[in-house]
Amino acid sequence: MEFLKRKFDRNFSAEEVLQLLDRFYNVEMLKTDDDEIDLLTHEEEFCLPQSYFVKEEP
Repeated sequence: MEFLKRKFDRNFSAEEVLQLLDRFYNVEMLKTDDDEIDLLTHEEEFCLPQSYFVKEEP
């Protein structure tokens, strides 16, 4: 929205931006279902395997 404001020297509402995006993209396909929210927000702790830190002796 900042880019549009600078480029066209006027403010754009969120609704106007969504309408412009809808011209180029199928915005409905970008919306997630409630079932998919769990998959997208699922977090797992990551750590490298201990073997990564063990230095091999020559």
